[in-house]
Amino acid sequence: MLQALASAHAAATHVRHLKILSLSDQCTVYAKEYADFDLKPRQECLTLISFSEIAMFERALQTALPLAIAALTSLNSLTIFTCGHDPRWAVNVLINFAVSHTRLEKFSHFTSAEQADLRPFITRAVMNLRKLSLSYWIDRHSPLVPILVQIIGKNPALSCLELDNGANDKSNESFNTLLSGISDDVSLPLSRLVLGSFDVTVDDRLMDHFRSLTELRLGEATSFVINDRKHIPDIWTALQVNSIYLKSISIPSSHVSFQLMEYLNSYCGLEELELQHFSRPIQNHTASQYEIELAETLFSSVIPKHSGSLNTLMIFSHLECPWQFSVTRSTVLAQCHSLIKLGVCMERGSSERRTRRKMTYCGAEITVPIPGPAMNTHNVVRDMESLVRMAESLPSLEGLWISMEAITLESMGLDGSHPEEVEYINDLPDHYAALRYGLEKVTPGEREHPLKIFVGAQVYVAQDDAWIRRFNGLSRGRDVSYSDSAAISWGF
Repeated sequence: MLQALASAHAAATHVRHLKILSLSDQCTVYAKEYADFDLKPRQECLTLISFSEIAMFERALQTALPLAIAALTSLNSLTIFTCGHDPRWAVNVLINFAVSHTRLEKFSHFTSAEQADLRPFITRAVMNLRKLSLSYWIDRHSPLVPILVQIIGKNPALSCLELDNGANDKSNESFNTLLSGISDDVSLPLSRLVLGSFDVTVDDRLMDHFRSLTELRLGEATSFVINDRKHIPDIWTALQVNSIYLKSISIPSSHVSFQLMEYLNSYCGLEELELQHFSRPIQNHTASQYEIELAETLFSSVIPKHSGSLNTLMIFSHLECPWQFSVTRSTVLAQCHSLIKLGVCMERGSSERRTRRKMTYCGAEITVPIPGPAMNTHNVVRDMESLVRMAESLPSLEGLWISMEAITLESMGLDGSHPEEVEYINDLPDHYAALRYGLEKVTPGEREHPLKIFVGAQVYVAQDDAWIRRFNGLSRGRDVSYSDSAAISWGF
């Protein structure tokens, strides 16, 4: 394709949107390309080629890439996915040529390798950006901060800002600093904001930039600092006071509060809600009364309030209880007739028995308490059957994601210091077996869009009045720093 564009093919002048998934024959771009819940087929493979072929590929790329990009005279949007195998010079070539196009309005770079040099956005005076998306490492020590201050300050039409960044512990950059280059008489028309790891001060100036905000996605490490002079306790109250009503919210557990519930109950029209409760060891955290009441408020009032508009609802928790799906909550979810994507966690249940086993350790015989399988199989099968029947009744639903905490040494309260413990865990039933059994009790019906059910790394698709299981690869791209139990819970 690059050779065709480089040879001044007529189609080149009509290309407005360019997405580059790889600049190397050795790279898989799966993780970032499928970063959200989606219904796309999975294709992930690593192409292995010889060193001579790599050199030949790079020489061809060095010739064709600059000519091909230069031919895209109508380029409006550029999205690049890169990893460690991609040559950095190629990314710089893309950026240098892209910023020379006066029509460039959208730029995205998702990388697991080195960050690109964004200074050409300043030297070429790019001033028409409407979307800027970066998955970079940005903290208070990052040399990228002053560059971003200038880029954001020179693009007053910026409506989509996605900074899915990482940062060293306790070194978050202030998001307000990134906005400091904007003229006092200008407010960004932000409609979509993604923040990975930032400290955000809630004040009147920030709210000016949030007037048009409809989508907010926050990372675990993003925190809000409140301006006490206004006596506004948190971000959700600030949004409510300023009559800013979001249509899409994706947040971790640290931002879930009664202020959020009050905010969501103050208006109608929410379309997407994702509660990202990251997995934690079960034995170290039990549900408090506060969390129980939060979950009850969500299911009893918030979801019914927005049942007519919700098209995406994802509720996951490090504790299945009290956030889990149940037969009694099926009625609430069944009211959401516009749902296209639904994600729930199933309750594994508490340990049904505890035993004590004698073990030999360092030549001495000791007695160790062993918990039983933390799974109420009967309830899981019952709830799974109820969930699938409810999902089948939702006319627009296309994807159902199901999560259950893995049975691991950590979640069972064991430290793995004795080989017998590992052997014991290995003898426990597959924690998804009951889910599959419950699924088999429901015959899929005729639907305009066949329902896909994602369970861990598997996907079940209706075919010939039965559920056909297929391996689906990773079902959600997430930070690799999460625990193994989190990876299983999220469907990695």
